[in-house]
Amino acid sequence: MPEIPKRLAPTLTTLRELFLKSGNLCAFPGCQHLVMNADGVFIADLCHIEAAEPGGERFNPNMTNEQRRAFDNLLMMCGQHHRVTDDVTAYPVATLQRFKADHERRFSDPDRVILAGLKDWTLADQPTIPTNLRRFNRVLGWGHSEEELTETLTDFVPLIETLQRVPVGVRKFVAEVALRMHRLRRTRMVSDVGGHSRILITDLQNAFQMGDRSMRERLAEIDLYGIGGLDDIDTDVGPQPALALYRSKHGGWPIWVALAEFCEKGPESMDELVVNLDFARLDEDP
Repeated sequence: MPEIPKRLAPTLTTLRELFLKSGNLCAFPGCQHLVMNADGVFIADLCHIEAAEPGGERFNPNMTNEQRRAFDNLLMMCGQHHRVTDDVTAYPVATLQRFKADHERRFSDPDRVILAGLKDWTLADQPTIPTNLRRFNRVLGWGHSEEELTETLTDFVPLIETLQRVPVGVRKFVAEVALRMHRLRRTRMVSDVGGHSRILITDLQNAFQMGDRSMRERLAEIDLYGIGGLDDIDTDVGPQPALALYRSKHGGWPIWVALAEFCEKGPESMDELVVNLDFARLDEDP
């Protein structure tokens, strides 16, 4: 007599193997969604390649109930990709089996585990984009109209897009430079005359305790990313090397110094804006 299809829970041994070979990541290619969060809460879905019961996606009547709950027929995916793969035309059995094999192979060999850790972490940064700049306007006392704020918004979008591509260490450096520029705005260490906001490199090296090599590397990075570059400031002993942070592309106003001033008066965290890319903090409701 044929076995009646019945959903059976996976054994603890199977669940343990699935988790260990998942690398704590969704099995869908390229997905970085965790299987278990930092609090130990299971936040993914346990998925059948061939459904546990009739009517389910890719149900195979020739499988036994034990085969359906076995390790080879299961994988862990986030809720979004679990639903996406319900499209059996786009994701037949062979495709899901390949996803499972490719994913688990990444974490079955120690060398592959190390390689799996190599990724572009900037892709994980999801910025929040400002929409009205009303808080920015109020804190800085600009008194801009809604129309003027809408024009100012056009300066933030390309800046945020640039910062999203920049490694977090570079963003942190630029944030600290902008804050120091603002703190020293009434000294001759800083210049905002006739161009971009500039600060003496010797001051940054002393303040940040950076050597020549580290400073050169940071200067090269912010130059290549189009955030700033090498300039100079006139002093009593002649021009001295300075680091410049570029003004906004459209209005030509000192956007970095304005952000630092906003953070001082807000008060607000420059890290939340520039490092964590939460620029929605510049907004407020009417």
